[in-house]
Amino acid sequence: MTDKKVLPTVIALVGPTCSGKTALSLELAGQLNGEIVACDSRTIYRYMDIGTAKPSQGERSLIQHHMIDVVSPDENYTVAQYKVEAAAAIESILVRQKTPIVCGGTGFYARALLEGLDIPPVAPNEELRAELKAAAESQGNQVLQERLRLLDPVSAERIAVNDLFRLVRALEVCLTLGRPFSQLARRVARPYRTIWLGLTAEVRSNLHAAIKLRFKEQMRSGLPAEVTAVVGRFGLTRALANTVNYKEFIPEVSRALLPDEIEELCIRHNCQLARRQLIWFRANPEIRWLAVDMLDSKQLSKQALDLIKSQQD
Repeated sequence: MTDKKVLPTVIALVGPTCSGKTALSLELAGQLNGEIVACDSRTIYRYMDIGTAKPSQGERSLIQHHMIDVVSPDENYTVAQYKVEAAAAIESILVRQKTPIVCGGTGFYARALLEGLDIPPVAPNEELRAELKAAAESQGNQVLQERLRLLDPVSAERIAVNDLFRLVRALEVCLTLGRPFSQLARRVARPYRTIWLGLTAEVRSNLHAAIKLRFKEQMRSGLPAEVTAVVGRFGLTRALANTVNYKEFIPEVSRALLPDEIEELCIRHNCQLARRQLIWFRANPEIRWLAVDMLDSKQLSKQALDLIKSQQD
């Protein structure tokens, strides 16, 4: 009788924006001799610091962080790349006999990294992308969606017609590999034993109030100047045009708005983002949820550590 392979344990701390993941991850890392692997599709970008609420340099000096400031805002970055690089970070943490703590709010990243979702990497084909974008510009995005529908009806149904980047990427993968994009992601054996913790708010308005308070602090910290500097250096990149707290300030949007209207738009978009993140993570039955608006920081830390211990035993 062969022994079952013992998988290394990884702690995953997930939840919506502004739920306190950073603070709790630092506390857990300190208690568990851990290092943090960011699981966020926006903090991977350099120079986008205030608007993405990255851990501060002081916090990063206390606990080693991985998968932050990986690429510049004008570079494309895929979930397949994230999976490879984050897995390498986890392996390095395990080799040093420390505890990997995957922390963030990007559900697709977490799923690819921790749930055995295999996504074959396809290198960008700039010539094909230019051709597809030119077709969309001259004939509208609908022509790409219809072309995708012929190759991959499932992806065509999932991707909104106004999401040009994802339409182009799905077609790029289909045409490169000769198979539907939707069929390429497959389940494989899970690489880790994951202890899932989720942060939420029992009263949704409490989370919205926290989002509003944090945004005001981001404004005081120089968010508009940060956006201006990044746009000035890299132009209007996809990362900027698709990131909450940045897209609202770009000239094409902000020149028609008053400052109060920009603030209202940012807060609304953050609340919508939080809702989408909660919907995604609620689908994972393994997550043990902690209501941050019902616990003080000491209670939250204790309950999180108790949950981890109970699942390690």
